[in-house]
Amino acid sequence: MAVAAGVIGIGLFSFTLYYIDLDETLASASRLGLALPVILLPGACWHLLRTWGWAVAFPDEARPTFTRLFRVRLAADAIGFFTVRGIAGEPLKVLLLYDRVAPEITTAAVALERLAFAVMGIVIAALISFAAITRLSMPDAWEGVFTSLIVGAIVVLALAAVMARRRTGDYLGRCVTALDRLTGRRLEASRVIQFILDVEDVLLQLLRGDRRRLVILTGLAVVCYLLMAIEVWLVFWAIAEPIGVIEGLAVETFARLGSIASAAIPGNIGALEASNAAVVTALGLGGGGSLALARRIRALLWAAAGLALYPRVQERRQRVVR
Repeated sequence: MAVAAGVIGIGLFSFTLYYIDLDETLASASRLGLALPVILLPGACWHLLRTWGWAVAFPDEARPTFTRLFRVRLAADAIGFFTVRGIAGEPLKVLLLYDRVAPEITTAAVALERLAFAVMGIVIAALISFAAITRLSMPDAWEGVFTSLIVGAIVVLALAAVMARRRTGDYLGRCVTALDRLTGRRLEASRVIQFILDVEDVLLQLLRGDRRRLVILTGLAVVCYLLMAIEVWLVFWAIAEPIGVIEGLAVETFARLGSIASAAIPGNIGALEASNAAVVTALGLGGGGSLALARRIRALLWAAAGLALYPRVQERRQRVVR
């Protein structure tokens, strides 16, 4: 699978090189270099705010320090960037915090932060998609993509509302109990199943507990989305091809969708370039290659920082008060 993903990435990268204007990209590279410190600012703020959101997702009595979470987040993202995001990065967060927080609590905090940002990201993407369809001139195929985002957002928002409402009881636990009755087996005796059920208990307690936690996570998701759109705007400002707000948000929306779809490609090679350059061209704009170059540089710099700040884990885990 990794080989296939790599081949796909190389193919996308080759296609992007053919698709973009190389002369234009090379000509704007010097301007990007001068403006790079400014272009990197939104990404730095994004990492800090995402770390804050992850900290908020922990129970008050089991929250690690911000600096530890920041190092763990960067390290996990770096490993995930060079391998398979989600499959490698998220479990590594649990491992790197094993000496400080119970694994089920860390897993629940990771899930809550990811869930909040994913749901809000989809909702924002749906709103931007609607604006792109109604206010921008795009090919029919691209309008179909943005329309699909709107439909998907409605479904995801409905499911999230069901999970977050105040009520007692769990979901996975009921499924396991029903399966026990049907099969006559005690699935809860499995350590893996029990760990999953413990994670669900913690996650539901966080969702149904302090509502300020969800308000903060929602607000951070919106701000982080806007920061990445600002990064798009700054790149086009730097190469003297300014764009409007809707264009910047539309580019970020499709680039984010492409990033999710290409999670299995190591280093997001090819997919990052293709997703950014393709939507820019579809909007009738120039500078897609410059945007892809700036974002590739940003991704590599933060991945290097994550490897440099990789934290050590003590052999024994401290007792966690629950």
